[in-house]
Amino acid sequence: MQSEKLDIQLDDKFWFRLVNLPEKDALTPTSKITMPVVTKLFRLNFGIEFLFAIALLALALYSHVWIEEDWISGLFFIYIPLFLGLWFLRKVLIWQRYGFNYKAAFEVSKDELTIVTEPLSKQQHITLAKADIDYIQFSYGYMRSSGQGYQEKRSHISQAVVVLKNNERYTIKPNTIATLNLLYLCIYFDYPVSYKYGLTDGGGSVMFILMRVMSMGGNFIMIGLYLYWIGAGYLKSIF
Repeated sequence: MQSEKLDIQLDDKFWFRLVNLPEKDALTPTSKITMPVVTKLFRLNFGIEFLFAIALLALALYSHVWIEEDWISGLFFIYIPLFLGLWFLRKVLIWQRYGFNYKAAFEVSKDELTIVTEPLSKQQHITLAKADIDYIQFSYGYMRSSGQGYQEKRSHISQAVVVLKNNERYTIKPNTIATLNLLYLCIYFDYPVSYKYGLTDGGGSVMFILMRVMSMGGNFIMIGLYLYWIGAGYLKSIF
């Protein structure tokens, strides 16, 4: 078992500052916590997500041509259809991979851990007794964010691998559940946990977030410009 010598406590704000559990302050040894699948984390493979990001960014960058020539036609006959078309195509691919049913949920208690496997539409729940679990290995890493005159180091938990005593393994991807919440609960309920340095699939999550922010951010700017032109045209017609 590859493990790092970490001693993470529940009151460690460096690790658990971003834990988002409504029941966190009311946890008891008899609690049974349900964590729904986080649909906002759904993503396709890196290559497809990269193509969508490039397409959206190119759409935003090229929109200034339509604004200069005929912004009304550009908005209603080119920009909006292309933007909605790309969004809907990605949504169809997400549905194809994860299904339409997003009510699947993970459950954690002091004796059992219930996980969900893909595709989520089939509701494939697997319940694992704590006594049968050898260890749960969490992949972790660090990220740095810079501001005005400071640099902050933050922890990041990516995927978790549940290893049973019979050597069966189940991987919990970070694109279906908030793995930081899962780590918090596993420590609280005294599950055997270990740590492996390296953002296994987590680096892809970070890159996915950056791509989404860049591509959507560029389009938000263009949408703002279009709204400005609409508002300016309306005011001009009044005055």
